[in-house]
Amino acid sequence: MTRLSGSAYRGVLEVLGEAAAVDGPEPFPEPVLDALRRLVPCDVVSYHEESTLGKPAIAFTGEPCGPMTADIRAGALRYRHQDPIPPSHGARKYSDFITRREYHRFELYQLADKPLGIEYMMRLWLEPGVSAARFELDRRRRDFVERDRAVLDVLLPHLVQLRRRARQAAIYDSRLTPRERQILLRVADGMTNAEVARVLDISPETVRKHLENAYAKLGVHTRTAAVAALRRG
Repeated sequence: MTRLSGSAYRGVLEVLGEAAAVDGPEPFPEPVLDALRRLVPCDVVSYHEESTLGKPAIAFTGEPCGPMTADIRAGALRYRHQDPIPPSHGARKYSDFITRREYHRFELYQLADKPLGIEYMMRLWLEPGVSAARFELDRRRRDFVERDRAVLDVLLPHLVQLRRRARQAAIYDSRLTPRERQILLRVADGMTNAEVARVLDISPETVRKHLENAYAKLGVHTRTAAVAALRRG
């Protein structure tokens, strides 16, 4: 296990301090990402929050080599199956799974990563298997080291809790019970009734009933409309 220095722990506390000061539904705005970039120096650090119920939300700070063009976006989408880092617990980097020579042969590298200056990447999934929420840290010139992985792993449980707090603030409605809000948070992550039931250890029928009650209270008829109504409120 990598031992961290006092300065590393101070950097961890700086990130958590910035995140704890956030008051609103966006869990990790630019000041948090800036603090994370100081803790783990990199060219770009980004936070991705994806849902099947709305557009992916991406926040980033740093200096990519160039803009995210339509061609780059299309290449990244078409060849995303080549991404070597699967959803996993703990910080992971490209070189945990493939060599640089292998990576450079991928269309994903040639059409998407290379134009953006991404030679090395480390990714931190917040709740793999539950949501697509993740941090991505990119570098051009040198790979990440075990110290970088260690500080991200120390941060991980705190970041998960901070994300949950922000999402609950975004989806709060006094008409709903805590269980109804809990289920709608999972729905907002794009989970099916069966997946929600498995995560919360309840039956799919119970999930369906809670959703029906929530729809009635919010005056809507679909999952998408329920989440949208809560976010507007």
